[in-house]
Amino acid sequence: MEDFARRKDIPALKKIWAACFGGEREYADFYYRTRFRPKETLVWRENGLPVSMMTLMPLTIAGQTGAYIYAVATLPEYRGRGLVRKLSAFAENVLRQQGRTFMALVPAEPSLFAFYEKLGYRTSFFLWEKELSCPEGGRARTSFARCPFGKFAKLRAEYLSGFPGGAAHPKGELRYIYKELCRYNGGVFTFLEDGAEEYAAFTRTEGGLWLRECSAKDPLPAAETLLFQTGLHKARICCGWEFPGASRIPYGMGKALLPDGNTGPLEQLFSPPFYMSLMLE
Repeated sequence: MEDFARRKDIPALKKIWAACFGGEREYADFYYRTRFRPKETLVWRENGLPVSMMTLMPLTIAGQTGAYIYAVATLPEYRGRGLVRKLSAFAENVLRQQGRTFMALVPAEPSLFAFYEKLGYRTSFFLWEKELSCPEGGRARTSFARCPFGKFAKLRAEYLSGFPGGAAHPKGELRYIYKELCRYNGGVFTFLEDGAEEYAAFTRTEGGLWLRECSAKDPLPAAETLLFQTGLHKARICCGWEFPGASRIPYGMGKALLPDGNTGPLEQLFSPPFYMSLMLE
């Protein structure tokens, strides 16, 4: 049966996490220690224990509050029973009761776009992406300074104002994302572009460097400088707008929770273009 999680469920939730997401146990410990909120975590129980889960993280678009759907997972032995579909319907009811108007998510892999379409989601969020290779390790094309959280929050709000359908994290959520970036092989830096202060948020990955968000019109100088400073040779660059050599890729999906009880594309509530990034994935 569907239910809200409880703190005593954490060991069972960590079991689902480990079975479905893998990765380092330390990150799951960090998440459940610093971010877990029972009333934002939906579960399906069998014999009293969670076997499937879904998290509803607050998110806003154009002043309206919705939810980012995160950590959707079902224990392997319980798959094929439609539990994610049941939790999704439960989530819609919960969010409507709370007065929220939309749901958004980032599919964990390309094949899941089709799955979530069956649940009413449509691909609404796109990014511009480019792979950069610098065999010599890049070069310093700009000067970086570490960006404290307060400045990051201010600069990011200014950046999102350029997208009518920009998805924004509440301050508490953004602070968690900032801490995660800084704790796990990444960070946020500021630099100047044409005299204006911009920021770059990045994470190191097994394949090199992932420039997850950059407010500059041209993110390439920031990417090359990060490669130079980290000693890495490859970068994946993602940006909300087109830049030289970039390709447009699908990133996230959304659906509007309409007043008549139905769902529809986000365009029925908001004006595009839409933008979403720096999500927990």
